Amino acid sequence: MQHIFLSPHLDDAVVSCGGTIAKHVYQREDVLVVSVFTKNPDIKKIPKKLHKFAIYDQRKKEDQKALNRLSVDYKWLDIEERAYRDPLLRKPTDIFKINLSKGLEQFSNITKIQAEIDKLIEKYPKVKFYAPLAIGNHYDHVEVFLASLKYMIDYAIFDKFLFYVDFYGMISTKIRRKHYLGNRLVTIGTKKPERSSFKLFIITSIMNSMISGGTIEKLLPAKYLDIDWELKTNSIKGYENLKIEALECYESQVKLFGKQVLKKFFNNYHSHWNNSELFLQAKSGI
Repeated sequence: MQHIFLSPHLDDAVVSCGGTIAKHVYQREDVLVVSVFTKNPDIKKIPKKLHKFAIYDQRKKEDQKALNRLSVDYKWLDIEERAYRDPLLRKPTDIFKINLSKGLEQFSNITKIQAEIDKLIEKYPKVKFYAPLAIGNHYDHVEVFLASLKYMIDYAIFDKFLFYVDFYGMISTKIRRKHYLGNRLVTIGTKKPERSSFKLFIITSIMNSMISGGTIEKLLPAKYLDIDWELKTNSIKGYENLKIEALECYESQVKLFGKQVLKKFFNNYHSHWNNSELFLQAKSGI
């Protein structure tokens, strides 16, 4: 195995890195997608308004279909996502807010995620990991980011990790700027992907008002912050359509936006970044 993509939920890796995944496969390189929060919640214990998002049996079938379309292996860690764990959130939008007073201790799954990274490195010593930057402050994305960042720095294996832009960071410049590393993502060109449709513009405006900014870095000791980062771009020209085809397999999620809206958005987004997907890589000098 040469490339392992850590995906907080069942569609995140394809959304952010589907073109890169397709390109690796075309180059005859082995790819594994490890989705972290995939456990079926107990429907009886969660509010009815969340039931439509908790259809994991269907979402897993969609994930299989999407990853089969890209011809990659997959693994589900079956950890329960924050939205369905006790204590239950007061409202769904609280998933984008981090409690600073509880510190890193609130992320109870960091150890589990790092244990999985341990196993994968032992099995595939030359592997490269791709982890989310957690732009948007989604609790589950933050947990995977923190687990990956801490592991990378504690073991000084900077060349083994790349961090990708989450969907929330793709769709809004304002949301990117609320992340302490978001300003590293320089703008190429003049188009604004979030304005590819009125519907997405409204969604991003609402999301931007929900997301609490400037929090992840306040959870981290200085040694995790005093590092330099560089932007890495990976051209996916020729692989955009395959990424879109894989994305469309996630029907339960795509219908929230509409196929045409998402297709237009991703076409604009890829064009905006010179037909590339974006990653940040930490430099080894601390």
